[in-house]
This record gives sequence, structure tokens and C-alpha cells, in this order.
Amino acid sequence: MNASPRPEAELSLAQARSIAVAAAFPPGDRADVPSVLRHLHAVQLDSISVLARAHQLTLATRVPHATIRAVDAALNSSSPPAAFVYPAHALSLVPLDDWPLWAFRRRHTRTRPQYPDAGQRAALIARIRADGPLPLRSLRTEQPTTTGWGWGPTKTALEFMVWAGDLACTRYTSGQRLFDLAERCIPHPLLGDGLDDDTCQIRLLEHAATTLGLGTVDDYADYLRIRPATAERLLPRTALASVAVEGWGSAWAHASTLAGPVAATREPVFLGPFDNLIWHRPRVQRLFGFTQVFEAYKPAARREHGYYVCPLLVDGRLIARADLTSTPTGLTIHQASFETHAGPDGIDHFVNACRTLATTTGTDSTTVEAGAADPRTTAALRTALR
Repeated sequence: MNASPRPEAELSLAQARSIAVAAAFPPGDRADVPSVLRHLHAVQLDSISVLARAHQLTLATRVPHATIRAVDAALNSSSPPAAFVYPAHALSLVPLDDWPLWAFRRRHTRTRPQYPDAGQRAALIARIRADGPLPLRSLRTEQPTTTGWGWGPTKTALEFMVWAGDLACTRYTSGQRLFDLAERCIPHPLLGDGLDDDTCQIRLLEHAATTLGLGTVDDYADYLRIRPATAERLLPRTALASVAVEGWGSAWAHASTLAGPVAATREPVFLGPFDNLIWHRPRVQRLFGFTQVFEAYKPAARREHGYYVCPLLVDGRLIARADLTSTPTGLTIHQASFETHAGPDGIDHFVNACRTLATTTGTDSTTVEAGAADPRTTAALRTALR
């Protein structure tokens, strides 16, 4: 392990929290979907849609008055495309300009045993070259799997060809990704894999810092899904500053976050469970004293907080969480709980965030299910929502 450099600043936990939230939610009333995507550099995708899609929530919370329909319209109408789909963290939307920086992962993918052989690659490329961008259902030759977990030979081949850069996904049809030749949908000046591995990862670490604000070696490694040893080796070669954070020890911060004031207070907002601010659970615990869990894949009887649980961010603190769904008839609160530090205004903040989320998801009413919280809280929420 490398010795940690002398810290350039010592930060309290409150300062670290303010820096992290300001970085994750850049100020600006004129923010739009492409600019937010360029700031975040990766927006996680997920198939669950009981409230909205993961990327819709992440982007909409950062664009004033945005709706999920407006988010997808902005993503799908731009030319050239605003983003490509890539396993930057988990499977994510990544700005088109970042294509060269993932050359290190493309090279590694070509060495993995799951990367299809030359014959299978040639057959898929020939089909797509002849017929144009196609969804998985048009390319699959075997019977589809009976569950969402199994991939099957064609899906495995396509995914690894995307990860290797043979194919790219920049458009959708009926909610399905379209697989196309990378050369047809990635601008030619971006296509090369000329950057070496260290250069790619150094620049990506600096990009991660614009969204994290600050973080430990482990935080950066998780953000990019690289080895902690690699992050530790490369962070001293970045433009980031070494800092000491109360209760953390050493960390690395974007220099700009240490030079000026943090962003102004934002309106209360529910974060989608795949929001960049809460990707790494140990960091969420260190920053907010908040235990972030995702229980959708647990049996219902084993869930403590619910199926699709969204933390509530208020004035730089996570003060509550709610299990939420949205339908054309309204937003439904299935379960809710408040942290001990939520304060006397916690209900009002919760209700304001519900109203914003209802508008975002395209509805104008909110229902609190019986037993969503303890009786007094359920009654208070119902009263405040009238």
C-alpha cells in the first residue's frame, strides 16, 4: 500500500456532507438532461418501474420541473445521441464524449471467457450490419429464458460485445435497447482505443470526483468498479487534493470543492434507490448515519422498509424513507419511516417531496395506505396531504 500524502485540508463531517451533496446536485436553474448527464458521467439503469425507471428519477431530481416523460424525450431526441449504455458502474447511461475513457474496460472484456468467439461475433455483426439496429428479441435464436436472471447465449454474446465495443446501444424501441455497430452510432473521432489503461482511469477518477465531491479510496473504486488497489495507486496522479475527514481518515477531494462555498439549500427530494449519491452504502453510512438498503429482491416477509424505498433528502441530510409506487391514478405511500433527527418539520418536508414526485411521475394525487407508518404518523401524513 502507498503511504497517504499529507492532507491539504482537514474537514469536519458536516463540511464533508455539504460538499458531497453539493457535488451530487450541481446548482443551476437552467440545468437540462444532457448537462446533468455530463456532470454525473454515469446514470444507473434498472428494469424496475413501479415508481419510474432508475435513470428517470436520477435525472429528473436534478432538472427543475422535469417529468420522467421529458427526461426520456431529451435522451431519445438528441442527435448525435446524448449517451451510450455501458457497465460504467452497474449498467449505466454514459455521455457519448466519455467513450474513449472506457477503453481499458473494453480491452479487458476481450480477454474474458464469456466474450464470444469470432464466428458468433461475425454472425451477429453481419445481421446487424444488414438489418440495422435491432433489439434482443429480434436477434435471439434460442428460446427466451423463463426468468429475468438467466441471460442465454445470445444475450450473453451481445452484452459482452457491447462491453468490448464491437456494438453500442444509444437508442431504444418500446423500452428495449437497440444493438447497433459502434461505428454507426459513436462519432468516428471518439471510436479509438488509443488511451492506455492508467490514463483512462486517472481521468475517470477525476470525473468521479466532480460527482462525489470527496471520497475514500474505496468510494472511488466502487464508483468506477475498479480494484481498490488500482484506485489507491492512481489517485496521487490525479488533480485531486488529499484531505482528512473527521471519522474517515484520509480521502480525496476535487480541488474546486475546497475553494468556494457549497450550493444553496435545495427543496426536499426523494432519491431513487439507484441515485448516484447513495450508490455506495458504506459511504452513505459515513456521511449521513443512514443505513441504505434495497430490498426489492428479498421475499416480502423479510423486507424491513418495503419494495422500492426512496430516501428523503432535506437540507443535506437523509431524514426519512418511503416505499413508493406510481400509477396514472396517483402516487401511493406503502410504508414510511423517519429518522430520529427528522425534526418537527419532517412531515411537511415529506409531503412537499411527495407533491414534487407526483408531478415528476405524471400524477396529481398521493395516497397513504393504512398502516404505512405508526398511527400518528399515518394520520399526520394524510392530514398534511389534503
